[in-house]
Parts: sequence; C-alpha cells; structure tokens
Amino acid sequence: MQFEDGLKSGERTVWDVLDIARQVGADGVELRRETWPRIDTELPLAARHIADAGLLVTYATQATIFDRSAAGQRQLRRDIDAAATLGAPLVRFFPGLTPQADDGPAWALAQEVVDYAAGREIIIALENYARAPGGTLAEIQEALARLESSALRTNLDIGNYPNHGQDVVAAIDRLADKIIAAHVKDKTANAADPPTFLGAGALPLRDILDALDRLPQRIYYIFEFRGGDDPEGRIERSLAYLRQR
Repeated sequence: MQFEDGLKSGERTVWDVLDIARQVGADGVELRRETWPRIDTELPLAARHIADAGLLVTYATQATIFDRSAAGQRQLRRDIDAAATLGAPLVRFFPGLTPQADDGPAWALAQEVVDYAAGREIIIALENYARAPGGTLAEIQEALARLESSALRTNLDIGNYPNHGQDVVAAIDRLADKIIAAHVKDKTANAADPPTFLGAGALPLRDILDALDRLPQRIYYIFEFRGGDDPEGRIERSLAYLRQR
C-alpha cells in the first residue's frame, strides 16, 4: 500500500517493490491485484523472483466472499489461483454483505469458495472492512462460524475495528486462533486522517501487539499505511518500532 499510487500509474513496478522489501529488511511483501496493472503477464515471473529472493508473500484483493454474481464467483477463484501461483499462504478477501441466516444458497456459494481454496491449499484471510458492510466483529465471527474450515481465517485490521467503535484487543481475544494475519498501522486522534506508520498515531499499539504476540500461532504482520513522500522511511521506522518494543 505504501506504493499504491506509483504502482497504479506505472511509475513503480512490482519489481521495484520486491527490491525495496529486501533493501529495507522486511521479511516479505503483500501484493494486490488492484495495484498490479500487468499481473496477468508478470505473475509467474514474480513468483520465481520471490522464491529466489527468499521473500514471504501474501496476496490481497478487494473481492468479497459473499458476492453471488457469476463474475464475482469467477474472480474469487482467480484470486485464489493467483495466490497459489505466487506461493502465498493466504489471500485477503472482504466479507461483503452477510446473507440472512436462512439464505441457504448464498451460504452454500460462499462455502464452495472456501472449499475451492482448501483444494488449492490456500487460506482465505477474511478482513474486517473499514466501513459497512462487513466491518464488525459480529460479521466476521458469523462468517467464520458458518463457513467452518481450516481454509478460512481472519486478517485482523487493527485500524478498522475502531472505525466501528470496537476495541481491538477484545476482538483479538474473541477471534484468537482464527487470526492468521494482521494489517498493522497507526491512527491519529483525528478520524479523518489516513492510517500512518507505527508510532506516529494514537492507537494503543503496545497493548494490541502484546495481545497478538500472546497467541500461539504464527501471524503475518502486514504494514498497511500510505507511503507519503517517504515510503521506504515509513517502512523502516515501522520495522524499528516492532524490533524495539
């Protein structure tokens, strides 16, 4: 996300991002379909580049797991396939509008997507969205409960639960072993400000990170904040924050 504008405009390439990850000492990168204009031609080569560089990779898209359209169902599967090609352990999806409890066909469609991911050995990391629908703890919990599978977990965005007036540490405690990844960022006291790098805002980061660290499973920490005029510097300062805490 630090290079989103440059990637969309063509000023930056995915190769730039992979090289920067190595230079700043990050373990890996999160790549996104929407910010990768040449993904169709570059995907296989990127997978080889990532493997050769020894980088971790996660994959994220704006697709919603409860999208009932034929086009949406095809895209969900293409995204799962792309994650598998990259060698990513997970793909981030959003929930979208949760079906009614008695809407069997809608739940069955979503279950088919989860089962498809399981067949490709990819975990769907369902993220709490910044806005409605799909942003509250109850919505994430219902999806995880109704679509029970080892291939469905959650990517916990530590900046999004506060948007819905919900406590992040409480969400971590409730979701516990369902958490596979976390979008980490900081936020100022002004809700209108975009997320910023770690230590530059007002979130109770130490409490949040301590709660995540108490979980026994491996969790991918993924920086999600704008790069501004110094994306590499913001990444380096966030890495330093994690190392020094």
